Amino acid sequence: MPASLSVETAAPLASAADRLRQIAASTVRPDLLGRIDAASRTLADATVRVVVVGQFKQGKSSLVNALVAADVCPVDDIVATAVPTEVRWGQQVSAALVTTLTEDARTIRTPIAPDQLRRLVTERSGAPGAIGTLHAEVTLPRAALAGGLVLVDTPGVGRGNARAATNLTLLPDADAIVMVSDATQELTDPELRFLQQAAALCGRVTFVLSKHDLQHQWRSIHDADREHLADADVDARIIPTSAFLHSVALRDQTPGSRERSGIDQLAAHLQGPVRADVVTQRQLAAAEEIVAVGRLLAMVAQSELDVLLDPASGGVVVHDLERAQKTAEQLTQRSARWQQTLADGVEELIADVDFDLRDRLRKVGREAERLIDSSDPGRSWEQIGAWLADSVTQAVSDNFVWAHERSLHLAGVVADHFSLDGRAALPELSLAGTDQALRAVGGLDFIGSGRLGIGKKLMIGLKGSYGGVLMFGLMTSLAGMALVNPLSLAAGLVVGTFAYRQDAQTRLDGRRAEAKAAVRRLIDEAIFQVGKEARDRSISSKRVLREHFVGVGESFKQSLAESVRLAKRGADMPKPERQLRVERLTADLAELRALCEQAASFSTAHASVALRSAS
Repeated sequence: MPASLSVETAAPLASAADRLRQIAASTVRPDLLGRIDAASRTLADATVRVVVVGQFKQGKSSLVNALVAADVCPVDDIVATAVPTEVRWGQQVSAALVTTLTEDARTIRTPIAPDQLRRLVTERSGAPGAIGTLHAEVTLPRAALAGGLVLVDTPGVGRGNARAATNLTLLPDADAIVMVSDATQELTDPELRFLQQAAALCGRVTFVLSKHDLQHQWRSIHDADREHLADADVDARIIPTSAFLHSVALRDQTPGSRERSGIDQLAAHLQGPVRADVVTQRQLAAAEEIVAVGRLLAMVAQSELDVLLDPASGGVVVHDLERAQKTAEQLTQRSARWQQTLADGVEELIADVDFDLRDRLRKVGREAERLIDSSDPGRSWEQIGAWLADSVTQAVSDNFVWAHERSLHLAGVVADHFSLDGRAALPELSLAGTDQALRAVGGLDFIGSGRLGIGKKLMIGLKGSYGGVLMFGLMTSLAGMALVNPLSLAAGLVVGTFAYRQDAQTRLDGRRAEAKAAVRRLIDEAIFQVGKEARDRSISSKRVLREHFVGVGESFKQSLAESVRLAKRGADMPKPERQLRVERLTADLAELRALCEQAASFSTAHASVALRSAS
């Protein structure tokens, strides 16, 4: 999307919004004023929020530091980032920890010294967010951030870390995503799955192949990753980078190294095409809101003008408006069709999400049991536990993303009932995190290694061999041999070995049964805890949708009520006053239509430019 389109349309759209605000103010419509003010804020918003994601130790923090040319995000070879860190422009260097309380969504902002970030946002800080979600905010006076670019460094995904699921909650509010994977190996299956989730929540994805200075064959990795992205149906530009080369280039002032680092290319991509597309989409949303408000105001003006131009038909006009008003009133009643659609849709959503969650987690449980049957859980329990934690987090995240997509689909279905005003308005649905629920699940029960000391092994062997020695000794004694003889000792050794193996197998079966029971308890607890979170999230979405669409219905009802009032007034208006009012309404209506056409033309220009870009 060319940046020129955004620049050329920003001023006319802002001017149209200002004029609509003046017209709406004269009609005493605070609801329309609120919508216009929201559109104006959207037009004025130059922030481009870029969330940097990836697995542990892929170079996300180093990449953010390179983009802002400052060591703001802690970088460590062992300790990883544990708290999302937001870096934005500010006149002074500052830092703060922000806690969003889970219960009432209030925020607590605690200023900190910038040099304390390493201690507070890495894994050394322990488990953050005990009473809510936690993130850090940093401001820097950097030219790269002055245009509104905001970079968010996030914890790495993987390691079975429950708080890594927090990354998904950041993505619906993100304007763009930068997925980081180093050049030492091709994209892994977990990375691809996460990338697909991320692309489903935010369509603007840039793939960064980091640390290419460490791998001479990075171009082969680059080509392989391109194929993986194509197979996963993820549309993302790939940019190779090296934060190390960039830092060396800044230190030694070597333009060649700086160009090879790829950091400047990434910055240009984010500040150019990505920013232009973000701004254009915001302007498109604002233009649609301007058109919707303009049509509501034009409807009121047109109704009054029709009565003023032909007073004899005023009764018919008023009757038609009152009938439309009754239809609009039905939209705000609890028995309205959209209310029923919403209620039924949420019930189906809760049932489908619960079934999907159970199905995914039970598949994880069955796979874990197969792993247990193919190994000794006493010896591989740590590895099985790590795999299980990753798999449960992945299953919950998949369910998490799928539920959000279903909620957005339900919003669109409900919005179809509001086509009366020519616009299917959709609210913004927030994405609550699952990390609290995952932390409540806890961990796997401990399974002993099953290893025996020499003494216990000897006792088991002697206990089994005793019967063999006695039995064969009695048999050989009939032939005149002693009770303890070479044959009875050999038989005792064979029987003792068999008994030891049987005992070992029994103990192994016991450990496997105990491990399977532990897995089932974990899966059941995950279904219980995450299922409750999923139901709460669906109910919250229902509440948001209901309040939003009730507001839409009320706005349309108020417009019709105002039309009825003005139409009735116009029918009784004296002729001299009527003529002046006709002239005023004609001018206002022409201006409103011009404003709507001006805003609507942006959508046409947007579509034609997008078509040219695609071809």
